[in-house]
Amino acid sequence: MLISRFLASAIATAGMFTASANATTFIFKSGGAFIDTPTGNVAMDCGTVGADLCTDDDSLGFSYSKDGVNFTASAYQYTDNTYADRDTTLLIQDISPENSGLGAFSENDVKNDQTQFNTLESIEFVFDSAVFMTNIEFNAGDDQDCSGPQGEGPCGDFDLWIDGMFFATMTAVDFLTDVFIGTTFEFRAVTPNAGFAIAQFEVREVPIPGAIPLFLAGLAGLGFASRRSKSKQS
Repeated sequence: MLISRFLASAIATAGMFTASANATTFIFKSGGAFIDTPTGNVAMDCGTVGADLCTDDDSLGFSYSKDGVNFTASAYQYTDNTYADRDTTLLIQDISPENSGLGAFSENDVKNDQTQFNTLESIEFVFDSAVFMTNIEFNAGDDQDCSGPQGEGPCGDFDLWIDGMFFATMTAVDFLTDVFIGTTFEFRAVTPNAGFAIAQFEVREVPIPGAIPLFLAGLAGLGFASRRSKSKQS
């Protein structure tokens, strides 16, 4: 009976590890929705529409904060398709017209605001602490949905790297509902003549419950009770 009580306590406490905080949605496009804009390091009017924002210092990226969730977004350009070396490049928050978002901005083509494979670009999000990321909305260039006509090419595929490790090759779609967990998420374009902007995503902080000591105490008590039971039987 004692073992059962300790085990039930340990299982109940372990269940708290899977509980997550309320969701926070970051929106980088317009379309009448609330737009989350970066704090500082902003160069105005960098794109084809005056409302667009770009990084003033590419190495610093854009910083966002909402509901206690903080992260930095940066755009990168690699020197070759082995993705061995990279440098920061101009990050644009294309917020007008509607179907837009965050992308790597080509300084050689003021129309190209996609994160593209042809120029070996990626976009990376670095959070202060681990989060669950889901409901990622991708858009194509020329301010179009991934499912619609794309003047700058289709959205294509991307390699997702989480915390510096390759996770999977996936297709950029209007909404990606898979759930990912980590601190750093990098989206590398991998389809020739294709690219994407990230319009929004939803994150939940991975909880660090105050009940961890209780959980460990429950496991310790379980071991003690087991040894005591064996001692009585001998």
